[in-house]
Amino acid sequence: MEALLQDVKYGIRMLLKNPGFTAIAILTLALGIGANTAIFSVVNAEILRPLPFRDPNQLVHVATSNVRMHTTNGAISYPDFADWRAQNHVFQGIAAYTDASFALTGIEQPAHLEAATVSAGLFDLLGAVPELGRTFLPEEDEPHHHVVILSDRLWKDRFGGDPHIIGRVITLDNSGYTVVGVMPTSFQYPLQREPAELWSTFGPVRESTPDSPAMTDERSAHFLRAIARLKSGVTLAEAQANLDVITSSLARQYPDSDKYFGARLTSEQEQMTQEIRPALFVMMVAVGFVLLIACVNVANLLLARATARTREIAIRTALGAGRKRVVRQLLTEAFLLASLAGALGLLIAAWGIAILIRFSPADVPRVASIQLDSWVLLFTMALSLATGMLFGLAPALQVSHANIVDALKEGALSTTAGRGRHSLRSALVVVEVALALVLLVGSGLLIRSLLRLQNVNPGFDSHSVMTSDVDLPDAKYPDPQKAQFFRELIPQLRSLPGVQSAAGIYPLPMGGDEIHTTFEIDGHPVARSEEPHAALRTATPDYFAAMRIPLLQGRDFSARDDAASTPVVIINEALARQYFPNESPIGKRIKPSVATNTPEPLMREIVGVVGNVKSRNLSQERAPESYVPYAQISFGSMTLVVRTAHDPQSLAKPIAETVRSLDKDLPVYAPKTVEQYLDGTIAAPRFNTFLLGIFAGLAMLLTAVGLYGVISYSVAQRTHELGIRMALGAEPRDMLRLVVGQGLQLAAIGVGIGLIAALALTHFLASLLFGVTATDPVAFLAVMAMLFAVVLIASYLPARRAMRVDPMVALRYE
Repeated sequence: MEALLQDVKYGIRMLLKNPGFTAIAILTLALGIGANTAIFSVVNAEILRPLPFRDPNQLVHVATSNVRMHTTNGAISYPDFADWRAQNHVFQGIAAYTDASFALTGIEQPAHLEAATVSAGLFDLLGAVPELGRTFLPEEDEPHHHVVILSDRLWKDRFGGDPHIIGRVITLDNSGYTVVGVMPTSFQYPLQREPAELWSTFGPVRESTPDSPAMTDERSAHFLRAIARLKSGVTLAEAQANLDVITSSLARQYPDSDKYFGARLTSEQEQMTQEIRPALFVMMVAVGFVLLIACVNVANLLLARATARTREIAIRTALGAGRKRVVRQLLTEAFLLASLAGALGLLIAAWGIAILIRFSPADVPRVASIQLDSWVLLFTMALSLATGMLFGLAPALQVSHANIVDALKEGALSTTAGRGRHSLRSALVVVEVALALVLLVGSGLLIRSLLRLQNVNPGFDSHSVMTSDVDLPDAKYPDPQKAQFFRELIPQLRSLPGVQSAAGIYPLPMGGDEIHTTFEIDGHPVARSEEPHAALRTATPDYFAAMRIPLLQGRDFSARDDAASTPVVIINEALARQYFPNESPIGKRIKPSVATNTPEPLMREIVGVVGNVKSRNLSQERAPESYVPYAQISFGSMTLVVRTAHDPQSLAKPIAETVRSLDKDLPVYAPKTVEQYLDGTIAAPRFNTFLLGIFAGLAMLLTAVGLYGVISYSVAQRTHELGIRMALGAEPRDMLRLVVGQGLQLAAIGVGIGLIAALALTHFLASLLFGVTATDPVAFLAVMAMLFAVVLIASYLPARRAMRVDPMVALRYE
């Protein structure tokens, strides 16, 4: 221990003796350690940290698969969920849930609340205990039970933390709901960026009328997600086998709706993170490469510093210090550097985590749990120790092998120490170039992919369009009154100053919601299970004009297309080409299997064909879509679309005021421009490109510095040789060619190795790319050209010094 303390004290003195070297080495390592710590904190929060529920390893996500649609993570219908719950013998429990929203009224300011409709057993399944009151009872899933559980935030923000809230009736969507519980601050489910503010049961959803059957009665209405808890000792494979038997039986029993449907089980945590796992893997590899390059740079610095310390080490060896003692001393100094770099790296990581949280895309769950916890601190400590060993071992071994007699001679710096150490430093630079090339190629591929994505035509004009959402509660607005409300509202919106057009649509393209349904083609009857699929939207007149979606054939909807007129539909170009090839679809009829104003779906006459639009994101293929008049199929939700000649953001308040002038209890929410919706669909690829671009840029900078250091070191070591060359008649341009050629030679070797590595590794990026392949030649050639340009600059600077060598001074150098 005493010897170790001596090594530490001596190491500290040596680091303080060379503050410039120490600062550069610590900063270089801190950048690599900080980047790794920041990304690891995300991996830790999203993948490694267990879910905040009882026995989280038993929780599984339950979804449908469809062999005809080639989907593996589909929604579930309520009848199927009920059958799975009743017939399985592998689950302790299974619960269903779906997103919901409510208008909270009866308070000073009406509010829109994000909510979740859940089956009664969800909280018990998760092991969640309320802060106040109780969880739901099984019978509260039955119709005519209106009960809710509040989140802690809603309880405190809207009800002042009233300790007597249990049993109080609050008004949601113009219906009374009894508060039976309040969940603690720590509880959140579903785990998503915008947490649910309250939870309700399926009781209200299961209520029906003769003219409006409940969606929970329709086996073909897939709108639920489900979570289950495995029984003790049951494996995922055994549970999957049990559900396969159940779904096969249901497919035979209900062929019209279940023929092609199966079930798919995955770990709940794996399901939550499946969208971000590929990107996280790529980022971990990227920051690992950055740290390796940083270690190589510091190893090169230590090798250069070791040259100056050769005589010191030789004297210590001559005085009796063994090789192990010398190596231990040098490694102690390396670990001191790494420890200081680790401390600074934590500060950089804290800053980086704040940036990651602020700019992370919406599909990253559990963002609030990304932090510097004990596991992240342990990771940083281990990484710092490993880093110290990685960059300190090679220089320590190199110096400890020095020949004592040669090292004590004058001129040893240039003769003995130079060649071996220079070869090792050159090899390390080759490694740097290879690693930097891999990162730059990956960044180049993502940049080209993002540019391709941004240039995709969404099928509509997103500029200068403001949107806001309005929900009309069924209790206050039966279907005919819904249509009447918007017939009164939209003309008033059109009269607002600067407004060019206004309309309504649900669901809004790029808005996140989708309605998919089967449809029947008149004159071509097929079995219900074989009917084609298409997205369905309900729109008011002038929607296509407001969004500038081209009308290719026929006409737009008009005020005459109401509930009493002929049922009509407008289809998109993709549906027309796929199901009405080589003929005009105008006048033909289809029957989408959706109805709100009538007990059964109706056959509808096609009156128009519009251009294709991207509905979910810019990378999706053009898919069949149909539009029906809102007056004929009236959903409770509607997105108002208002085009203006001015700043669209300025319309948010006037739109809300216009809605409230018709009904003061209607909250208007989610005011966003269409450009913001469009921008949100590319948030994830843009974020990935931004991160990898930063890491690749840092790698290139460190590589350039490392190459500059090696070439500068070489010029210093070869000053005597260069002087002789100049004395024998060599021109400055010959010195330039010699030195730059050395840099290009190292770069060429590194690029060759890097190309092989890039070709082997970039296929991991395939799932993140759009419109380019993982071997895109443009990206590879551009990166190679940029890297060689950087190498030329890094080599030219020391080459200028070589060109100015004075032969007389150089010949006296040694």
